[in-house]
Amino acid sequence: MTAQFAIPATTFVLRRILQERVNLAYTGLMAPTVSVEPPPRPPATAGTGQPQPEPAGLYLFLHHAAPNPALRNAFEPHVTSAGRRIGPSPLALDLQYMLAATGADLEREALLGLGITALTRHGIVPRSKIAAILGAIVVPPNPQHLLDTLTTEPLDQQPEQITVSQAPVDVDLSTKIWSALQSPLRPSAYFLVTTVFLEVTETFPAGPEVQKAVVGVRPDVGPGPALDVLSTPGGAP
Repeated sequence: MTAQFAIPATTFVLRRILQERVNLAYTGLMAPTVSVEPPPRPPATAGTGQPQPEPAGLYLFLHHAAPNPALRNAFEPHVTSAGRRIGPSPLALDLQYMLAATGADLEREALLGLGITALTRHGIVPRSKIAAILGAIVVPPNPQHLLDTLTTEPLDQQPEQITVSQAPVDVDLSTKIWSALQSPLRPSAYFLVTTVFLEVTETFPAGPEVQKAVVGVRPDVGPGPALDVLSTPGGAP
């Protein structure tokens, strides 16, 4: 998967899954929007000093990305015996999301339950689902932004399927995240999404060809003669 599209394509697919579940629950009503922005600060208070009602919303925020420990060292280094790189090593990431809900009274808790249900029920995101979501993106005739061509990302063809699982985040870490966002604590849950493969197109020059074969002879304590044939670029032993 391309380095510039693999992560946003994953977030786009998850947001679409959440939005479909919210729309289904709000049939006949005005459904809140699922956003990928961090949860906002509460609206400013009115002139009376009374807090204004907070609009309902669901937020899927990517707050951390880390190398997948199982795939980090699963492949041999793509280097020669001389230490020269001859190919890129695969880069597999685990993405960590915060799912938060806003709203008045108990509606935010209802939204959080819808979001947890939607992501849990898609613990293994089907490849056909990914292809359908990304294939529905309308590409403008003259793309002006990088993400206008997100539909070209073959996320459904990566080596492993995308899996979603709820992460056990304690109150201490959750409080630190909310403090970093400078926003008051709201109902939230945390999810681990794995594994997303990143690829960067790189070209590596071909190694030098053998120009001269050097033959060397040395004593051997074992039976039979010993003959070492060394092939080095430029003929250097």
